[in-house]
Amino acid sequence: MIEHWREAVGAVHGVESKYKRLVKAIASDIESESLRAGARLPPQRDVASELAISVQTVTNAYKELERQGLIRCEVGRGSFVAERVTETMSNYMLDTAERSVVDFSIARIIHTPEHDAMWRKVCATLSKIEDQPWIRAFRPIAGFEHHRQAGIAWLQSMGMPASMDTLLVTNGAAHAIFLALASLVGPGDTVLCESLTDHGVIGSANVLGFTLKGLEIDEYGIHPEHFEEMCDSERITALVCTPTLNNPTVALMPESRRRSIARIAARYGVFVIEDDVYGPLPATRPAPISSHIPDLSFYCTSMSKSVLAGLRIGYMTTPRRLALRAESVLRVSSWMATSPMAEVATRWINDGTATRLVEMQRGRLAVRQALAQDVLGPYVLGSHPQALSVWLRVPDHWQAERLVRELRNRNIAVTSPDPFLVRGAERPNAVRLCVGAEVSDEVYEDALRTMRDVFEQYPQVHDFG
Repeated sequence: MIEHWREAVGAVHGVESKYKRLVKAIASDIESESLRAGARLPPQRDVASELAISVQTVTNAYKELERQGLIRCEVGRGSFVAERVTETMSNYMLDTAERSVVDFSIARIIHTPEHDAMWRKVCATLSKIEDQPWIRAFRPIAGFEHHRQAGIAWLQSMGMPASMDTLLVTNGAAHAIFLALASLVGPGDTVLCESLTDHGVIGSANVLGFTLKGLEIDEYGIHPEHFEEMCDSERITALVCTPTLNNPTVALMPESRRRSIARIAARYGVFVIEDDVYGPLPATRPAPISSHIPDLSFYCTSMSKSVLAGLRIGYMTTPRRLALRAESVLRVSSWMATSPMAEVATRWINDGTATRLVEMQRGRLAVRQALAQDVLGPYVLGSHPQALSVWLRVPDHWQAERLVRELRNRNIAVTSPDPFLVRGAERPNAVRLCVGAEVSDEVYEDALRTMRDVFEQYPQVHDFG
């Protein structure tokens, strides 16, 4: 390994940088898996001595590798090869359906025959229209005017004011959050979030190279006092948060706390990126944080977690002064959102189909949530009648990863806390169960009862994984 790095650095000619050649050599070893995920890299001084280069050159190389998300540098411990986000996630959530498995690992709505009927109906309608500008669109980047008007109406129904000059149509909420982050932050910036947050935010930190720090949370979400303490002691660029049905804790932040978060953000000039992908689901909920500080907020939501799983169309409002920048990042990342999907979303918003599907979803989720409470009630840490998941306490005689493994042996897939855990945060002994598994209610209830039986048993003595 060191010999490969020595050859790379020794081959530098002219104005080429040694640190860049070293970056390429180490990155190559990581890509080829000569350096595997979790492997500890040699100390920087040792590398400098072996390669006969300055310590600063090695430091610069390690910093660049960390910015690219290839390694992680931990003070007092050393530098380690980072796990790839996509590979890590496959350990926690099933990428492909397995018919024998009751899959509680993916947060999704409950699909019904009504969804199929509404989809066939809109496809039949579109097939009869001769002039379809949305299938040949390359602009406007922000979305067709009538698509944005529908988005404004959808956001207003959730208590979020919007206007044509500050709203962008995106390919879902995850895309919107990435656009917001890319419009604001870069290497060296610090972004705050819940100590347990959506894994997409953690992945964005790896890609964009910013520092992500977790805030203390309880059953109602972020502690405003800790948010203010962090803002007062550090230079904070942005806060990313999910105040409505946080993933994975299912916390629903009350109005008073939302106003406190908004006041603190305004006082310190911290941007708020609000993930409201679950916002349409609760029948009643407080107004978004972003509605209190629109000049400092990016509000992000979509249709996939409430209307139809495959309808990956999102809407994002931006601070007015950053609207053009966000639109530029949208153009660079995907040019524009997928217009045919935006047309379906627009038609469903305008004719009331989207609202009817959400109302139907609330009823179906309530049934599944009630079953979870009935069977697993003593273990429930966080739930809501219209949430897509339940946050479950793991009994003291189990560890989360061992419980997940034992359930998987019984053809039940749930998610450990690991993909949601911000570095440095305390790891809870809990698991997430998503109620939208594509099985009948009878199979769903049977799987819950199997889970309860496992919770109440003790693990095998020799279960070393």
